[in-house]
Formats: sequence, structure tokens, C-alpha cells
Amino acid sequence: MTRVAALVFCAALAVACGGGEAQSSNATQGNGNAVGGGGSASTPGGNASSNAGTPAEVATLSAMDTEAYLGKLAPPVVGRVLNPVERASIVAEGGKAIKPIITGWLAEPGFVKAARRFVELGLQVSGTKADVDFDLPGNLVEYVVSQGKPWSEVLTAQTCYSAALEPVACDTGAPYTAGVLTTRAYLISRASRFNLTRSSALMKNFACQVYPQAADLQPLIAKPRLIPMFQATTPEEQTEEKAKSGFGNGHGCYSCHGQFSLHAQLYVKFNSLGQWVATADGHQDDGPAAELGRSVDGLMASHLKDPAEAASERSDMFGQSVENLKEAAAVVASQPTFAPCAAQRFLDFALGVNGAIDYDARIFEEVVLGASADPTLQQIVLELLTHPVVIGSVTASLTGAPG
Repeated sequence: MTRVAALVFCAALAVACGGGEAQSSNATQGNGNAVGGGGSASTPGGNASSNAGTPAEVATLSAMDTEAYLGKLAPPVVGRVLNPVERASIVAEGGKAIKPIITGWLAEPGFVKAARRFVELGLQVSGTKADVDFDLPGNLVEYVVSQGKPWSEVLTAQTCYSAALEPVACDTGAPYTAGVLTTRAYLISRASRFNLTRSSALMKNFACQVYPQAADLQPLIAKPRLIPMFQATTPEEQTEEKAKSGFGNGHGCYSCHGQFSLHAQLYVKFNSLGQWVATADGHQDDGPAAELGRSVDGLMASHLKDPAEAASERSDMFGQSVENLKEAAAVVASQPTFAPCAAQRFLDFALGVNGAIDYDARIFEEVVLGASADPTLQQIVLELLTHPVVIGSVTASLTGAPG
């Protein structure tokens, strides 16, 4: 059986450039052992590796394979095991039971809680510490999902929410709001020099991108706008001793920071405590104990050479000029990468692999074709977990179906 697009499960090898966090690549690496052991995933256009890869094959999936698939997904997706009614439906209908059972899950409170865990794990936020409410991102997710709002609102919502899901002001003090991105929880958990980790977390969680990115997605900044260390592409061009010694990407800084710089600039006015500071100017602290990439008072240094540019939140996101993080978040949420990334990340969450496997990204593009233009998470997850290729690949990994 051939497929238009097939999942490829294999070890992820990519590491983000330039001092950001390690991330998995979206690139297809070839055949590899499926998560769960036993089966091997197929490459695009290759032979089937499971008992289901088309709608017709899903319909004829055995009760045993159907229970293996749904039994694997139920705890992470709905917070419980299969119930007796669902098991009886599986015995009676086999693969035909998959869609109605998953549809039912998505209407349960357990799915709302799962959606919250999905984002909290990705952003590494939850709970409270001192005066910081690390539950704010999760509260927003819970509100968006429970109310059936478009998933894009996790980045574009104009308010935060209390534990009772009542509207409250977000807590950064910024003169704008950009969903979970303008919570101190997210900003504190991802604070780092030059704002690299905040940038890479945004790309990883909501665009499934690593650095360097395709230039047609994110054009590189003009070299002369960067401080000298980030202009370097060869050892001879590198003038910063700390970079020569291994900071960031060493002499190859421009390949990653030509894009990193644009995304990091959006955070230049947020300090390490997640507070927006109007007077922040992005200058490098030149004190005797200063670290490269840090400004003063818990702020981070800018990549940009011109002082006026370094002090401004104005930047570029995916080729579009933006005034600040709010406008950048709206661009990310409107991109063709956004919904497929949500599908990919949710599959990682459901399988418990957290980026440890790679996929053929085309499958996630195909998945969201069945959802609306600005889909809810429920629509994305329904299309994802009822997609024949997803069912087939996961079932193969669980049952050891031959390739």
C-alpha cells in the first residue's frame, strides 16, 4: 500500500544553533523503529508498516488493534483508561469505533485538562512561586479549549484568566497582551542571554521551527545591523574572544543569529523576572563581572548594533514587519505552520515522546486540511488522531505489525 505522506519515527539528531535550547528537527530522516517498539515506520510512498493506512483499512481494523491504539491514547488525551462502553464498542465495531470514541473524548473535561498539560509541559510552567502565578498560561489554555475558541488565541488573547477562568490582566506590565507569551511564567522559565531561549521556545512550541530556518520563511537580517560577533561566518571574521572560545555557534554566528536576532529583539524590554521595562535599551553590560548577552538590571542584551534599534521592540517575524511581541504573535498564529505544528506537538504529547522522534511534516499539513481555517484544538486533535496514517503508524508500533 502506498501513501501520500507517511509518518517517519526515528531518532532526532538536530540541535538548535546559537545558544538556544535543543530541539527536534522537522526533517524526515528515513526509516526508523516506531515508538513503542516492534513495527517500523514507512517512508513517503513506501510500503505500509501497519494494519491501517487508508480510511477503508481503518474501518476494517481489528478489535485488538483498535483497543491497542485507543488504549494508548486515552490516558494522555482524556485522563483516564477506556471505559466499559468504549470497550464494548471496540469489540462490536473495531476500527469504526475510533472516530466516535475520540469525538466523545474531546467533549469531556478530561480533554481540557490534557490540553492544559500539553502547553504547560511545552513551556515548563505551572504552580506558583513567590509573587508569580505560573498557572496563568494553563488558565488561558483551559479557557480557550473549554470555550471552543480558536487555538490561535493562545497567542492572540487580549487578557489572561484566573483559576476560576475569569478575565484578569496579564502580569508583565507590558502595554499590550499576546496570550501566553505575555505572562511572567513563560518569560521567567525561558529567560536567557540575548533572549535566545525565549525565541527558540516560541519557534519550537508554535511554529515547529529550529534555527537556522529556511530563508523564504524568515529572511536574514542585514549583517551590518548586527553587533560584530554575530556578523561572523568564518574564524577570521569573528572578533569576540568569548565566541572564539565556543559561545553560541562560534565563528558561524550569522547562520543562526541572522534570524535569531529578529525574534530575540521582541523580548528586549522584558527582564529576567518577566517584567516589561520601558527604559530597557538592550545595551551590553560592560561591568567587570558582566556576562556576554546580558544588559543591566536583569535585562538581556540586543543583537543589534545601532543603539536606537537595540532599544526598540520593532522587528520582523517571518518576513513581516512588526512593532512588538503582540504583532509578532499574531503573525505566528496566522502562518500555515501554526496548526500543523499544534498537531505535531500534540502527537508528541500523546505518545509521550517530547520531540524525541521526527516525522514527515507533510502528514500534519494534510491533517489540518480537514479542520477549519482557524481551528480549535478539538478540531486539530480530531483530524490528527483519526487520520489513517497516524492510526496505522501508531498501531504498527504498538502491535509489531510487519512492514
